[in-house]
Parts: sequence; C-alpha cells; structure tokens
Amino acid sequence: MQRWRRIGLMALCSWWFSSELAARPAVPPDAQAVAAETDAGAASLLQLEQTAAAGPITHLPIWSAVTPPAIEPGVQHLLAEVEQAFADLEADPPPTWDGLMVPLERLEQRLDHVLGVVSHLLSVKYSDELKAAQDAVRPDYVRLVNRMDQSRAIYDAMSALRGGDAFARLNVAQQRVLKESIRAMQRAGVHLDEDAKGRYLEIQQRLAELSDDFTANLVKQEEASRIRVQDPARVAGVPQPVLELAAKTAQKDGAQGASAAAGPWHFVVNGPNYLAVLQQGQDRSLREAFYRAYRGRGTAPEFDNRPIVVETLKLRQELAALLDFPHFAHLSLENKMAPSVKAVWELFAELESAARPVAEREHAELRRFMREQGAAEAEDPQPWDVAFWTERLQEARYGYDEERLREYFQMPKVFDGLFALVERLYGLQVRRAAAAVPVWDESVRFFEVLKGQDEDAEIIAGLYVDPYARPGEKRGGAWMNTVVDRSRLLAGGGRNSSLPVALFVMNARPPAEGAVALMSLDEVRTLFHEFGHAMQHMFTDVEEGGASGLNLVEWDAVELASQFNEYWMDHKPFLRGLTAHKDSGEPLDEETLERIVASRNFMAGNATLRQLQFGKTDMRLHAEYGLPGAAAEFTPFEMEERIASATVVMPRLAGETMLPSFGHLFSGGYAAGYYSYKWAEVLAADAFAAFKEVGLNNDAEVRKVAARFRDTVLALGGSRPAEEIYRQFRGRDADTEALLIEQGLVVAAPQ
Repeated sequence: MQRWRRIGLMALCSWWFSSELAARPAVPPDAQAVAAETDAGAASLLQLEQTAAAGPITHLPIWSAVTPPAIEPGVQHLLAEVEQAFADLEADPPPTWDGLMVPLERLEQRLDHVLGVVSHLLSVKYSDELKAAQDAVRPDYVRLVNRMDQSRAIYDAMSALRGGDAFARLNVAQQRVLKESIRAMQRAGVHLDEDAKGRYLEIQQRLAELSDDFTANLVKQEEASRIRVQDPARVAGVPQPVLELAAKTAQKDGAQGASAAAGPWHFVVNGPNYLAVLQQGQDRSLREAFYRAYRGRGTAPEFDNRPIVVETLKLRQELAALLDFPHFAHLSLENKMAPSVKAVWELFAELESAARPVAEREHAELRRFMREQGAAEAEDPQPWDVAFWTERLQEARYGYDEERLREYFQMPKVFDGLFALVERLYGLQVRRAAAAVPVWDESVRFFEVLKGQDEDAEIIAGLYVDPYARPGEKRGGAWMNTVVDRSRLLAGGGRNSSLPVALFVMNARPPAEGAVALMSLDEVRTLFHEFGHAMQHMFTDVEEGGASGLNLVEWDAVELASQFNEYWMDHKPFLRGLTAHKDSGEPLDEETLERIVASRNFMAGNATLRQLQFGKTDMRLHAEYGLPGAAAEFTPFEMEERIASATVVMPRLAGETMLPSFGHLFSGGYAAGYYSYKWAEVLAADAFAAFKEVGLNNDAEVRKVAARFRDTVLALGGSRPAEEIYRQFRGRDADTEALLIEQGLVVAAPQ
C-alpha cells in the first residue's frame, strides 16, 4: 500500500523491547494469558523489525525473519504500539515541525518497514501461508491508516503550522511535505462526518482485499498453468533454453525421462515463454494455444478476476463521490502533473493522430510480407500470427534474429555497461557489495553506489537486483521499489541521514545450469528502465524522508527518469559496449549494430496505439463506469472492446480482455493514471534532446548536461512540483515534438 507522504519500504531499528517483562509480579490467570499474548507479540515484532547493515548502509531488512507465523502477532503488536503513540500525539498535537511532523514520520517508518517487507515478499516469494498472514492483519492496518489520515486534531495542527509564522522558517522540502500532507488528508476524507468515515473505511478495507486477491489469482493461475506438448514437430523454432525449462517442468510434473530434445514439454504460461513461443514457434496451433492461455489469465473459474474488476471500479467511484469528486479519474488527477482529464485526452488525440497513419502502413506492410512469404494465413491473419510474422519481417528488413542476439547480451556484461554509463554521466561507480547481506532468494544480488572512482570512494546508496522469473512464487513483469529512504530521522553513525536503498525486480529467462544468463533486447531495455527509477531514489540529495527520492513525485512524472534511461540503448557506441558473444567474447559487428539502431522505431505506430488503447480504457472506465446511481449501460469488458476496436489496427481475438490481468490498474498504483507512461515519455524525450543538442559523443558537454539532470530531476525528489524541477533542468516546459521525432511518427524539420 502506498502511503500519502511516502512510497515504499522503510526500515527502522527497534529499541523498545525490554527483557524486564520476565520480572513482572504474578497476575490473575486471565491477565496472565493477556500478558503472554502480549509478550509473544512483542517477541514476534522484534523478529520482524530486525535489521542488518553493510558498512554505512543500514536498516536492511532480514527477509528470512519475516515468516508467516511471526507476521500476525508481530504486526498486531506493532499496530497497537503505533496506535497508542498516535493517540498520545493526537491528544495535544503541537503545531511545530519537530513536535508534530517528526513523530508522525517515525510512526510511518515503522509501519512501512514491516508491512512493506511483507508486501514485497508476497510479490516475489508467494505462498498461501504468507498471504493468509497478510490477510489476517490487513483490516486492522487499513483501519489504523485511515484513522491517522482522518484525524481532525492532527489536520488542525498541520493547518495551524501551515498558517503560522514558523512555516516560513521550514526548508523547501519540509514546506512541501506539510502542504501535501494537508491535501492528502483532505483527499482521505478528514472532513467527512462519522457515518461517511465509516463507509470510507469499509471501502478502503475492501479495495485492499481485492487488490491482494487480484495478484494472488494471477500467481496461482500461473503456477497451475501448463501447455503440454508431446509431438517434437510442434516445438519447431522454440528456443532451446525455453525447451529445457519446459522439460524440467515436465519432470517436476512426473513425466519420466522428459528431455529438451525429445520431450514431453510442459510449458508454464508466463511472459518469457509466451514471447518466445509467439515470436519463434513455427507451429501455428501452439502459438494459438499460448495466445489464448496467456490472454486468458485471470479468467479461469477458480482464479477469475473479472468480478474483482467490476467491484473495484464501482468502489472507486463510490469513494470519489464520498469525497465530492465527480468520478475517480478526477480524484486521481487531483495530485498529478496533468491539469485535467481533458488535458489527458488531448494528449491521446495528438499522439493518435500522428501514430494511426504510421500504424496502418505498418499493418499493410506486414500483410504484404506474409503474402510474399507464402503464408497461408496472410488473407486472414489472427492475433497469434502477428508476433511471429513481425519477427520475420524485422529479420528480413534489418538482418538480425532477436533470439540469436541473446548470445551477445550476457547479463553480467550488460550490467557492467549500465554501470559504466552511470560513471560516465554522473561520476559514480556501482559495484557488488563485498559484505554479504540478507536476501529473499539466492539469485538476488546486492550492489553499492559510490561517489567517485577510487577504492576509497564514499558509499552513497545500495541496490538489490532480483533478475529471474520464478513461476508460481513471483508475479510477472518488472518493477522498482524502495527499501530505505534517505532520511535524517534514520541517520546513524555520525551521518546527516540514512543512505537510500532501492530494489528492482525483473522476470528474465533463467540461465541453463552452469551457463551465463542471456538477455533479449527487450530485457536489456527493461533493465535500463527500472534502473532509471532506482537512480531517482538513490541519487537524491533531499534529507527529509517524506520528500526524498520518489516520495511526493507526481505519478505522471515518475516514469521520466526510467524512460530517459532507455534512450541510451539507441546510441550505437554505447550499445556496442554492452555486447560480447557468449563463446568468442567478440562484440556485435558494426553492420548489425547499425541495423539494431535503425530498427528502434520498427512498428512504433502500432506500439503507440496499443499504449493508447490501455490509457484510454483506463481513463474512460474511471470516468464513466460504475458511477453511483447511474444505469449500467455496458460492462467494463464491453467498454474495453469498443475502445480497442476503435484504436488498434492489428487483429484481435473477439471477446479478448486484458483487464483481468491488468495489474497496473487493479493491484498497482496506475488507476486512472496509466496515461502517465505517455505523459512521461514526452518529458523523457525532451530531456534526452538536451543531451543530443550538445552531441552524444562530446563527453565534456554531455557531463555538464548530466550534472544538471542529476542536480534537478534525480536529486530534488518530491521537494518541489515536478513541472518546476523540469523547468530548472530544461529552462522551459516539455512539448511533444521530441517524442514524435524520436519515435519516427513525424519527420524532423531540417536544421
């Protein structure tokens, strides 16, 4: 759950536990039972709040200590302690920063650390026991958060601080934390009467439950999913590593003698397998089976997310109505960069008008290519044909095989190249930590970020990397989260503040035993994207925890740093440095590099329309569906179908729905905010244009622009509004021209 003043997981050592409990005098039996339960909860909480350190990097969770048996008693004890401390503060809240805001941040840090670790483990080490433990504490946690967010005494004290003479003496970050905290309490219903507050709490409780169930259904359906193949002819073209994993899965399922060469093969229906089969599998029936299974995620009878989608949308609209917003989309945009729903639709229209003619040409060219290749399906292509023939067209036009390119992108080499870019641009180095730290899986790695290049350089941040797919326990996709914020309240060892720690998670194809992990171009791009998020967290200069890193950064600006980072993949000298053949060690040849860079906008028109389909569906659902008192003229899935039919040009499956597996909307933070990807793409392209203007090979000038980018976008966090920070970097607002040129949707005017 994302809190209103911060994002992510926060760590704080606990010093409250006392062994004096054992010396208490005897009490009556009932009281003894209560005391024993209290002591058990205190011991469990102590277990959950343990932390470790790696040199100056502190407050690292001990992930293995967060076990299902410890969660319920430990969290309940934590909630009781925090509630009592909050009640004491609420009784007479002083309208001062140190007397009001500091204690509140300390309470939030304790909550965010423990509950954040539990939430993270559910996404990467799922078990029914872990989910049951979270389910048991969720209602009381949501209730406490709502009580804190709706406290009129705290709100009045904040308002008094905001309106008093002391406000001018706060630093810029503190002022913004205070202003946004007041606004967030208003959005949380601090002004509601008691009946409305009660309903608000019920809605929040239910939404949290639905979000967890949505994710759990997808994880469990993936764990149970299988596409079983016996005939070797049906797996023709499927990459060897994928066949090896499918044979191992068959062995686990009890198939004796299963092998990658002879089968049988039991494919798990997850992202890596889906892409491999759709792009490379020659058997059309296997592609169809995979397409239907993957696109049907979240619709199996025992894992059906469709009722969750409907209920979630209706509850969000009721929540918005309680807060006097016309619909949930309006509520969502109230604290984002985009000024209105109308402005979002104007961006959609501008991008679609540029992308549609390009997409239609791309579609016609693909059909023409299929006919030239003698494809029987050319006259009636189906959705499971698109990826396969698009891959063949790309090979024919640009002369490289996406799957074979993996042999040049060894994961360790790619990481080295990424870290070299950080050194070149920002004068920082990233290296594997020498000291072992607790991790949640043996494949997780921990890195240190240092200021300077010598051995004695100062460590300024830490980073966990979880790279590989783990079907059945790790949800799909890629994401970044925070583990420790930069915060003066977490400072220790003579430091002004704690060192920030980030994590990012991918679902790359695991390597064969004894082999190095190989990455596709898309996986490399994903790595750069997620590291961009991590940079904004790790490179922050803000020491107020509530505004450091990504905290308080508007949601539609959060993707700026990540999408900016991706542009370096299209710079040929840099791309070359990422490559080394797994056998020879030779980098990619010049001709292939030229073709890769030339192909960067391959099918860009259709890619844009697909993103617009997602954004338009999200925005329309949250502005129109499920409004209280309105007649249901359509289901969410019918609305999705209408938008998709009017937006995309490539073939779709009748009745196909992405909503039951659309985690961004129903178990993430993108509800009525998926447009943020396109909004931030405009910012990112415009930001990268500043580097291109000085010449990407002009190291001295590039470093000057990078220093300005770091000192503003990456360093200032949420201490100022995102549009103000961007103006400090660029000297003006961003416009769409750079993005349309970068993606080949318009031709740049001659200089």
